[in-house]
Amino acid sequence: MAVRGRPVSQESRAAAVTGAATVLREVGWQKFSIDEVARRSGVGKATIYRHWPSGFALAVEAWGSVVTDAVPTRSTGDAIADLHDQFVRLAAFYGTAEGAMAVQLLGAAPGRPDGTALVDAVFFRRRRDATRALIEAGVAAGQIRSGLDTDLMIDLLFGPVVFRLFNGRGPLTPDEASAVARATLGGVFARSPAH
Repeated sequence: MAVRGRPVSQESRAAAVTGAATVLREVGWQKFSIDEVARRSGVGKATIYRHWPSGFALAVEAWGSVVTDAVPTRSTGDAIADLHDQFVRLAAFYGTAEGAMAVQLLGAAPGRPDGTALVDAVFFRRRRDATRALIEAGVAAGQIRSGLDTDLMIDLLFGPVVFRLFNGRGPLTPDEASAVARATLGGVFARSPAH
């Protein structure tokens, strides 16, 4: 899509993203506004709207690096231990103020045009791809049984973290997170003993 007028500078884009993250941290999604982002960042509203179709799109991009960088996928060579660790760290993240903001944006996504696709692309895709590679490496190394639908297994393992939050139960405690991870990984992912 061609943009008319002057191109949006990378400096303006970075300033708007930083400003949006600041506004989200200070007032949350419910009070988030492009007016406030423009005021804080020094980037004009017209420039912001040339780059993002909505305040929601800007907020998701601004918070995306927080979400993705908070729980990087680690690979130590022990896929089961790495998945357990990732699950426990993700549950802990959703218990923080940053995690609560991510939940606010996740909750707002279905009511927005392309909201769920945007959240998937910005919040989840990179981590999901890395987790898929971790599972596949575990299968290749004989640590995880073969024949599993990898994407379904990712949903099964990580779904309980957010499910609880959307049902008003609060974040998993570290002990609960470890128990859920052990049950899922031991019951579904682990290789069956040889007969």
